Amino acid sequence: MGRKLVNSEFLKEQIVLFVEDEDLAREQLGKILTRLFKKVILAANGQEGFEKFKDSFNSEEKIDLIISDINMPILNGLEMVEKIRELDNIVPLIYTTARSETENIIKAIDLNVNSYILKPIDTAILIKKMSDACEKKYIQSQLDEKQTELKKYLEAVDDVALIYKMDTDGNITFANKSLLEASKYTIEELKQIGFYGLIHPDIPKEYIEKTWIILKDGTNWTGSTKFLSKDGEAFYLKNTIFKLETNHHTEYITIGFSTTKESIEKREFQKKVIKTLQDFNKKEYAYKKSFQELSDRIRQLESYIPRLQEELEEQKAKTLSRQRQLDHYELQMHNVDEKYYGHMTTKSKEAEEYSKNVLLLKQEKNALAEKIKNQQEEIAATKKELALLTETNEQKNKRILELKDVIKSLETKVKELTEPQE
Repeated sequence: MGRKLVNSEFLKEQIVLFVEDEDLAREQLGKILTRLFKKVILAANGQEGFEKFKDSFNSEEKIDLIISDINMPILNGLEMVEKIRELDNIVPLIYTTARSETENIIKAIDLNVNSYILKPIDTAILIKKMSDACEKKYIQSQLDEKQTELKKYLEAVDDVALIYKMDTDGNITFANKSLLEASKYTIEELKQIGFYGLIHPDIPKEYIEKTWIILKDGTNWTGSTKFLSKDGEAFYLKNTIFKLETNHHTEYITIGFSTTKESIEKREFQKKVIKTLQDFNKKEYAYKKSFQELSDRIRQLESYIPRLQEELEEQKAKTLSRQRQLDHYELQMHNVDEKYYGHMTTKSKEAEEYSKNVLLLKQEKNALAEKIKNQQEEIAATKKELALLTETNEQKNKRILELKDVIKSLETKVKELTEPQE
């Protein structure tokens, strides 16, 4: 998915536990995390990390995310999480490790670990993984806000509207206080007489049956209805009835407003509440769909892990081979340099006799020294490129090709320098 659901404001409200036994790495990454999150708790080993998580778990400030190394003294990262999972089975966790060990990865999956990242840590990748790990909680927080908002709307509606629920047979399963006051019945009495006992006998049966057909088809029904109270008095409601299906259970909710002058003035409010309810249902469906898509994506990415590990090992082997070749050519360059200086020493003894030749040789020396300097700079640049090969597979392949070109050039120059000495 291309969307970014978690915003920086949400991360600023989260508390992070960062467990790392290397002092420098803990201090440096800890400073970066402090700029992103509300609070960052640092620990130097798994035992200390567990103790700090337990303290937080028993307090009001609970830890929202854990970032931990695997290989640590006293208690390693996997052992720490095993103990944490005894307290909290859902807190998201990201592992940092210098090695991609299959056994550790499988065990991490069993411990419900969200993700892992190889060292040296790429900050951008880590931030992305942290956002992904916090996304489920972010979505839940949005849903909780909407639920709270909806509850307030429903409470407001309950104060001014007459509400009751029916099953498919017309049995009343719920009635709010306003309907009980208007009908003079108790909830137990309404459950006993049902919808057909509450509606006024003046309403034609054909009209009621037609309304049921419309409702069971899933279409909302709006209209005025005459009801009969327990003491025999008629009361009138402007009703909206809609079908609601939950967990294979169907019920029909009626929201009615008395057709008195005071109640008519509140109709606009009722319309807004119904629209809000519909909008909420749409948003809730969208959040659930997004969460499912994210879960599917995570499972898909997890399936790529074994192949990526194999590719990483191949790239490490190639990098080691290229490094050895570079070391070999550097040694050859050193030997050539020593032979050149020996040649210059011999020629210097004949300076008076061959002054013109010495001058030419000095010029050649300067030119060649410049070439050697350039070659050494190229070697340094090549080393830097090799260091970057571990970051991504695509960069490694590209830079290995560049190294081949540099090596080929060095071989040609070495050959040119060594041939006059043979």
